[in-house]
Amino acid sequence: MKSSPLIQSIEIKPVSFPLKNPFVTAAGHKTRTDNVQIFLRLSDGTRGVAEASSSIAMPGESQENMQRALKEMIPELWGKPIEDYKTLVELCWRLQPFHPTAAAAMECAILDAFARTKKQPLAHLLGQKSVTIETDFTLSVDEPDRLHKAARAASRKGFRKLKVKLAGDSPEKDAERLKAVHKAAPRAELVADGNQGLALSQAVQLAHLLNRAQIRPLFLEQPFRRHDVRSMKLFRHRSRLPLLADESILTASDALRLFEAGAADGVNIKVAKSGLLGALDIIRIAQRFKKRLAIGCMEESKLGLAASVHLACGTGVFEWVDLDSVFLLEQPALRGGFAVKGPKFSVNGIRSGIGIA
Repeated sequence: MKSSPLIQSIEIKPVSFPLKNPFVTAAGHKTRTDNVQIFLRLSDGTRGVAEASSSIAMPGESQENMQRALKEMIPELWGKPIEDYKTLVELCWRLQPFHPTAAAAMECAILDAFARTKKQPLAHLLGQKSVTIETDFTLSVDEPDRLHKAARAASRKGFRKLKVKLAGDSPEKDAERLKAVHKAAPRAELVADGNQGLALSQAVQLAHLLNRAQIRPLFLEQPFRRHDVRSMKLFRHRSRLPLLADESILTASDALRLFEAGAADGVNIKVAKSGLLGALDIIRIAQRFKKRLAIGCMEESKLGLAASVHLACGTGVFEWVDLDSVFLLEQPALRGGFAVKGPKFSVNGIRSGIGIA
């Protein structure tokens, strides 16, 4: 019986990408993303690649902190057999429980390498339900007239799903932002993202204003602070607008606690905060409670985003796909990973792993 290839080396490389436009949310703004890429090599020459992304939503995951966390994992992973990938993934999360983005990125590199040794696309390893998905396009916080122009431009490029970032300055102003987007792209499906920036009274008033204007977003995402379960529960009692959790759910236990409390209608899963195997656990919990599922991203380049695209295709469970970072960053052209045609991504034809050399 052929022995499993061993992890022989792991290279950590900091990279930075300017954003095409400033990215503005209720939590802050940024004009570039400072990420860390991982290049793992096995004893038989097989590679695994991944990327950890910094994010406004996770200020502790700076490029410096992610590099430090990743480097601390390397001695513990060196020489281990890739066939035992589940144990390796558990080790990553045990070593760096307070740096989920770093742990998730190392997990992605491990699973990419494992899938390559099996000569399977990562999407196949994760379920093989589909080979294509359609992403939304995210509109940062801005004035209504500029949002109108941006929404019209996105619609002309074929985007049929738009996520609108809320400022939390006032319900009336946020409602005007959504009205401007709806007017520019009346056929587009909309999602409103509060990024933990709204008070309960603001969110309830916003839902009322949107209902009166006959604008019906599919859901309102994470309007309250991540631990504010009380406001989440009260909002669901006071409004018919579905509420999705994002930062409130990092693990399957978070999902179980929130759904048992009746605090959310669904969850936006991100590989960068939960990992691939953790995401599968959250999906199972959400399906048990018959909750809605969305998938999102940070500011990953195509190299980093590929694992999330494979997860979305492999599972085929996501009602809403928000994997648009490749449209937001200025980045060098990169072949493989997934094909891009307008808002549609495809992993068709990828032979092994995430498909990036």
